[in-house]
Amino acid sequence: MLKLTYNYNLKLSFKKKNLLNEPNLKIKEMKKNVFLFFLALFAVLFTGCQNNESDFPSSDNPTVVVSTKEIYGAPTRKFEIKAALADDLGLKSVHIQIPELSLDKVITFETDPLLETYNLSYFFEVPADRGTSEAFKIKLTITDVSGNAVDEEINLRLDGEFSAPAISMLSPNEGAVILLSTSNIMPVNFVVNDDSGIDYVQVKCAALNIDETVQLQGSPQTYTFSKEYVLPVTAANYVLTITAKDKFAIPNTGSLNINVVATNEYPAIYLCDQPKGTNLKTDAAGVPMYFHEKNGQNFEFKYYADKDNKEIYFLGQESDFAPHCFGLDGSENIVDAASSAPIILPTKGYYNIKMNPNTMAYTVTKYTPSSKVWADIANGSWNDDEALRKTFVSVCGEGVKDANWDTWNAWVMGSLHLANNPDNPYQLVGEITLTGSTMKITFTGQWWNPQWRLINNGIATMSPGENGNGAYTAAPGVYKVIVDTELERAFITKK
Repeated sequence: MLKLTYNYNLKLSFKKKNLLNEPNLKIKEMKKNVFLFFLALFAVLFTGCQNNESDFPSSDNPTVVVSTKEIYGAPTRKFEIKAALADDLGLKSVHIQIPELSLDKVITFETDPLLETYNLSYFFEVPADRGTSEAFKIKLTITDVSGNAVDEEINLRLDGEFSAPAISMLSPNEGAVILLSTSNIMPVNFVVNDDSGIDYVQVKCAALNIDETVQLQGSPQTYTFSKEYVLPVTAANYVLTITAKDKFAIPNTGSLNINVVATNEYPAIYLCDQPKGTNLKTDAAGVPMYFHEKNGQNFEFKYYADKDNKEIYFLGQESDFAPHCFGLDGSENIVDAASSAPIILPTKGYYNIKMNPNTMAYTVTKYTPSSKVWADIANGSWNDDEALRKTFVSVCGEGVKDANWDTWNAWVMGSLHLANNPDNPYQLVGEITLTGSTMKITFTGQWWNPQWRLINNGIATMSPGENGNGAYTAAPGVYKVIVDTELERAFITKK
């Protein structure tokens, strides 16, 4: 700021009697003029110092192109405001307002350099206390550096429907085995439900040249698809893709893939100790139990019955009791039938079980384990001196709350420790909390000694060699853990 100084150094002489003589008037007038000049100059300079913003030339109005004129939202749900902003000289700001929802947001842009275009993407969550029948106006005010402003309005409705159509497979289930020696017909049955109505359903499988779309009339909320497809006589794996689209203003699409094994013989047989009708997809690993040995179609299992008169079945697929469930008929013969009765293991203990799904033969032999017992692991301790170390077993891995791949972390996180099962010296038990992300686990002691790596199919081997950790997907929550060191199996079941 310029500082102005003016010194008045005038020596005046006049007679006391005549104060209004002409020289005196001229001096007064000169003083007045000088004062007014400097006052005007100061005002100009002061105004210039106060205006420290750059001046911009006039320009055209800014432009705004919104991605949609109508946005659907819902209470507690976020919606996105999207728009393309532009100005021939430069954008200054965008003001977003929904007064009823207390939204008043100004986004200001830098002017050095000038911003000519901007893709607006702003998210806002609808308050929980709003009703689904309410509607509002979203006001956008776009201002450029020249002071031009334009307004744009977007309708916001809170009656949005965002759920994809729900597809429930009846058959085949994931991993289903179709035994070609019995039949080469593949029934495909599923039910679709959607609140806003179903537009179409589609079944595709490129390997089988299936590409079928059913366009539905009247937007039904429920639709059942049922059709049979003929499979080639050669064994192969197939992937069915089931898709459904709803009739909402902004359509939602649901899709799932179903893996099917068409074979002349079973690639695997599973031992299941759950009652028929149990959902076999809720547990994380080990249920039903994968076989131990296979020679042709002769499958061998080791199994622990935790009580007398334990009931078991054999399954031809992992995820369900259908289509192949082996149990007993009324004559105590093994049959593949939904109506079959369970096989009974008479007393508590370990069994060696053999089964052939082709010959329908099976044997059950009780035995006493001779493998190492890992005792007193609950009183284990960490010590760098191996001679002073006491064995503990804990959980390392990912997808488990508080776990990582550090064995020190496995030691200090007490919630991850396993304990001995007081009813079975060959079992280590505990609880873990799964996060819902991919689960990979090793059950370990200090410096990975001992360790049982959980590989695929619930197998927990003590000497995994080149086998890597299996990747498992399970819903978040608390799970019970049993590591059976005799069976080399881990059972991680929803609590």
